[in-house]
Amino acid sequence: MKTRSAGNGSDTETPPHRIKSAMVLFALREALGIFVVQAAPQPDSLPQAMRAEIEKRINGAGFVPVSQIVQETYVKEVIDLAVSISKDRSESDSLARLRRLVEVLDAFEVRNAVCHPNRPFPECYWHRMAALATDPCIEQLRLRKVTDVFRCTVENRLTPPPEGWLQQRSWNVPNNLPTTFDHQVTGLIARKEEANDLGKRLQNLRNSLVAIVGPGGTGKTALCLEVLRECVLDPSTLQWVDQIIYVTAKTEHLTDRGVETIANPVTSLDSVKRSVSQTLYGLESGAEEGDVVTFEQASKEMCERRILLCIDNLETIIRDHPNDFEEFAQSLPRDWRILVTSRVTVNGAIVLTLGPISQAGGLKLARDYSSLRSSGRLAEPQLARLVQVCDRNPLAIRLVVDAFAAGSELSRALDQTRDRIIDFSYTSLVDHLPPNASKVLKCLFGSNDPLSRGQIGHLLELSQDEVAEAVNSLLKTSLVTREAAGTSELYALSSSVRDLLLRSPRDQTVREQVYARLQSQRRIIAEVDQRGYRGCLNESFVPATSAQHIRVLVARVQASVMSRSSRADQLRDLTDVRRAKDFDPGDPVLHRTEGLLLEQLGDRYGALESFGRAVTCTVSDQCSRLRLAEILKEEQNFDEAIEHARPLVDSGLLANNDIHPRNRARLLRAYWLPILWLGRHEEVISETKQWRNSDLRPAYAALRVSAIRSAMEGSSNRVHNEHNVDETLACLGEAFRLDGYLAYVVHEGFRALKELQTTFVRNGLSPKANLACARFLDEHLADMCGTANEYSLSDVFIRELVEAFRESVAGTDNPLKTDRWTELIHNGDAGEDALEEVGYERTTITHLPSDGRYLFARAVDGSRDFYVRMSSTEIKPVEFSRLKPGLMLMVLPSSDPPEAGRAWPAKHAMLP
Repeated sequence: MKTRSAGNGSDTETPPHRIKSAMVLFALREALGIFVVQAAPQPDSLPQAMRAEIEKRINGAGFVPVSQIVQETYVKEVIDLAVSISKDRSESDSLARLRRLVEVLDAFEVRNAVCHPNRPFPECYWHRMAALATDPCIEQLRLRKVTDVFRCTVENRLTPPPEGWLQQRSWNVPNNLPTTFDHQVTGLIARKEEANDLGKRLQNLRNSLVAIVGPGGTGKTALCLEVLRECVLDPSTLQWVDQIIYVTAKTEHLTDRGVETIANPVTSLDSVKRSVSQTLYGLESGAEEGDVVTFEQASKEMCERRILLCIDNLETIIRDHPNDFEEFAQSLPRDWRILVTSRVTVNGAIVLTLGPISQAGGLKLARDYSSLRSSGRLAEPQLARLVQVCDRNPLAIRLVVDAFAAGSELSRALDQTRDRIIDFSYTSLVDHLPPNASKVLKCLFGSNDPLSRGQIGHLLELSQDEVAEAVNSLLKTSLVTREAAGTSELYALSSSVRDLLLRSPRDQTVREQVYARLQSQRRIIAEVDQRGYRGCLNESFVPATSAQHIRVLVARVQASVMSRSSRADQLRDLTDVRRAKDFDPGDPVLHRTEGLLLEQLGDRYGALESFGRAVTCTVSDQCSRLRLAEILKEEQNFDEAIEHARPLVDSGLLANNDIHPRNRARLLRAYWLPILWLGRHEEVISETKQWRNSDLRPAYAALRVSAIRSAMEGSSNRVHNEHNVDETLACLGEAFRLDGYLAYVVHEGFRALKELQTTFVRNGLSPKANLACARFLDEHLADMCGTANEYSLSDVFIRELVEAFRESVAGTDNPLKTDRWTELIHNGDAGEDALEEVGYERTTITHLPSDGRYLFARAVDGSRDFYVRMSSTEIKPVEFSRLKPGLMLMVLPSSDPPEAGRAWPAKHAMLP
């Protein structure tokens, strides 16, 4: 749209709103400048810091008048000067209001839009300037030039500001940035967060060395130049930098024809220094290109300037001589800072890692670039395939579109570009990795699944610090990707790096080691899954969600614990567990496993601490809580034991059939025995009333017998004791009848019999109770002795027990008065005939395996063979090992028949 300018009668293509806004802004700046010159005629009247900052932009030295200082200011600066010098003047409040208006209406953005004809100019910008020009503060400050210009614009008498003002650069930071950027055809896509992050890092003066690190083609240079371009367009940049110098050290670039070498590249630090010094003097003192200026001279003379030195593609310099660059960085003046882009890690740098762009960003780039290249409309599935095959690498996407636009088939363009981008982006990165980082890279290649740091450490046998250093090196180069998995991170190779390692194999030793360990892991996990563990209270239980290396480690350690391995092996296992715990300190299973090992090694209090840490983890380990309660019970810390066992009981684990009965019985004892030992036996008796109805019947029976025994202790009340005797004997008899002579029930039975004997001695039992005891002994004592390792029919306690209740009841109703019990009492030992009467059989030993822990015997009539464990006898191990085939042995058969074809197990055996 053409607008006729009233001042010279010529036509202009500039939209009227842009001209009107420019007129108001120019008038405002000019009027404020006049105000400053009049209010502060001498430079000393201006704020020293602001004056020094503006004087840096003025060539020359010596006295600089206020008028010249004002000429170098921008809208914000001239307002700040006016506000500063008016503190004690009547205009102070009006100027403060004017500054707020300028900020709220964003006059600085309007000024940038005015001076850039290629930028859109929204109509609202003009209305902002109109509001500013008509505000009462303009009249209060007597800025009549602004009011006059506004009236001219209303009457459409448009007189644009001087041509030089419109064409003036809107930035004020000296620089040598390229005027054209490779990415400007589409703009920088999908890098907003990275751009904001880089801008913040550059503004932080503590960051003396900032590095953008990533594979080739990911847009490191584009991001760097875009952020720097925004910086030099922003006047506030002068708050942290005086000049930006850009040096490119690229030696090659990738085109649709492949990798091409750049002519006369910057390949050394000497070249960088020469380029920097020439740029400094070219910008500052007008030195001609042929002038010789040393870098040392330039850095010395410019040491007080805040210079940001940007070196693009630094890896071409530090690849072979990293120490030279570190010395160069250390030698720079204090106020100079460095921004670099590199494919390899830069030591000591604040690193911004640049990886592939997002999927949505990749699609937008492919779509926009193909439209601009007039390559024909690609369908959305084709675009998606293009982005995926290019691994969301911006350069690769553009190269594929270029090749497609040049007439190449899409599939061929994708294949060629993928191979070229892999070589261009990743080869130099992989070839210059630290040793452990290289190992980790090959470890990730050897696994199809992402790995945690703990898994990497397990597979490579590296410490936590070694893995952390290696992984951090890889993350800074974008060779690996990471994803959050609960409280840890998982790492994997990008697809392009995997292709590179597949095409160009590196050290195969690490790969083979990883493959072997992974195969071993899978085999062990398959065995664990096949074996299965019933429930969370099992000491070998590991949740299926745990990392594979933890499941494998726990399975191996548990097998070692069960087999009672050597102390050296246990210490080795402890080292492995603690190394794994370093990677996963919040994993309760590792703390539990450490506790089990410490128990094996005799460090009971260390084990207590490990189990304690396990139950305080974010995900509490119920097995650890049970074991902690058991140890506290054994240490007589009954209240704490109850406190830890109660949550398990309250959660219903005692009735959970998915948990093995043995472990539920452990929980039952861990919770109720401390309650019993605290003297609260009535609670236990009440809890065990329905003991017959539980699938933990034997455990409840033993607990009930123990509670009743506690209730009888010290009592001489015959009525009370008679009731308890009936309850005790009925419970034991029923338990033996229903479930057989289980060891822990028999153990509680003997303890109850001891209490009955003591009560009998105190004359605390009635004749009826004495007879009930005698009948119980006659029926069950022999079988109890055959099961219990701590008692046999020949023990003094057994004889005294039988004798006490034999004499307590007169008459023939007492079964203990029979001949077999008489012989036991009078002879002090059970003869063969007496033993046969209570169920023992005469046998001869037939075989003693080299193991020395069991033997085989055959009944004298040849009717059956017996299997006798050493633990079923009172024979000492040394004597047991000296037994010979043919010796006589009295054997009490188990009540449970064996499987077909197997020897009959013995409850008890003794030499005649």
